[in-house]
Amino acid sequence: MSWDLSSGPPELAVGDTFGPYRLESLLGEGGMGLVFRAVREDDGAEVALKLLKVDLAEDDTYKRRFIHEARSAQEVTHERLVPILDAGDVDGRPYLAVAYVAGETLEQRVQRDGALPLEDVLRLADDVSAGLDALHERGLVHRDIKASNIMLAEDGTAALTDFGLAKGQAYTVLTRPGQVLGTLDYMAPELIRGQPAAPASDIYALGCTVYEAAAGKTPFAHQSGFQKGIAHLDEEPPDPGAARADWSPALTDALLATLAKEPSDRPASAGAFASALRSAATQS
Repeated sequence: MSWDLSSGPPELAVGDTFGPYRLESLLGEGGMGLVFRAVREDDGAEVALKLLKVDLAEDDTYKRRFIHEARSAQEVTHERLVPILDAGDVDGRPYLAVAYVAGETLEQRVQRDGALPLEDVLRLADDVSAGLDALHERGLVHRDIKASNIMLAEDGTAALTDFGLAKGQAYTVLTRPGQVLGTLDYMAPELIRGQPAAPASDIYALGCTVYEAAAGKTPFAHQSGFQKGIAHLDEEPPDPGAARADWSPALTDALLATLAKEPSDRPASAGAFASALRSAATQS
């Protein structure tokens, strides 16, 4: 089946076939594309299949970079990173296939239950930090850490997914002029100022995500649009444990260290943050 990219988005529906994949259900839609649960017909493997949006797919340079960088991210394997299985294009429509994880996203969990129990917050920080450090050790920056990109398996473990934005020093930058990749609720101040993404900006986004798990909302959820960006630049976040009986000032300090306005003031690694949070939890 060929996609006519000149006539607008193709009509994709459950039961359609895209290359070797049969589309089973729509999992979500984001700024860069659609994500389907799909089955690879030759072996029955379940995948989460991300299809690049049509306007981006029409840009040959962007398309080549998307596929190249997705394949580069395949080189990084870790139990806390949802593995990339395949990347390429079908009749000009680029795709990225990652292992399908039965469970839910952190975003779905927080929307349903609100703030997570303390041990779940600590476990989340441990798991995602381990995966993020594995990326950083290979010279990759994720650039889109957020609750909807963290999968919670049925056994409670967390894994980081969606490497469609990942980049490293050896790889090309996927942005167009004037375009910022990422999600404003989790965006580090230096990115808002137009500086390049770095491990420290991932750590800031991780801090925003763990804050959301602890408080039931992101640090500046009370702001909207432009004001949210200003808040990341200038405001101190509210205490994430203000409404919790199981939260201590030491936990607040450890968490808010990731949200320092200057990258050099944040923890040196994601693992260092997770360790500091665990240590703070043991303090009376």
